[in-house]
Amino acid sequence: MIATERLQTERAFHDAQAQRRAGTYSRSPAELRFSDDDYLDHESWIRPAFEMLGDVAGRRVLDYGCGHGMAAIVLARKGANVTGFDLSGAYLEEAKWRAIANEAAATFVQADAHFLPFENQSFDAVWGNAILHHLDLSIAAGEIFRVLRPGGIAVFCEPWGENPL
Repeated sequence: MIATERLQTERAFHDAQAQRRAGTYSRSPAELRFSDDDYLDHESWIRPAFEMLGDVAGRRVLDYGCGHGMAAIVLARKGANVTGFDLSGAYLEEAKWRAIANEAAATFVQADAHFLPFENQSFDAVWGNAILHHLDLSIAAGEIFRVLRPGGIAVFCEPWGENPL
């Protein structure tokens, strides 16, 4: 089981990071709007990995560790029924404001990646970027497989070179 102290440390770190980010912009729609290309091309590995999800229109997709919500918004604009979750309430607040500004329908939930509050086999696809290095992979993998429908796909980007994966 993941230590409560570690979860509290992770949550506090990401809440503080999100609050610092929030101090650099207002919540005006003009500042929160972005194009799909802005997200897909912000790092060289994002677009090719995203394309591995295939056509997401009409599919239930989980944005695993959604942070600021940009991936969830792109998925929603591509027609997916998206749920994003994150441990950080502050990041989820930013994600909700971004979704409103971008007129994207996405649901955001605060949750621990090790104990997802979703029914078994409830998603067709799972997307995650730069999240795995925060997790106990043996627990997280079990949760991913549990919520993924048979024949579903999970795509993760883990760009941190020092990660012991």
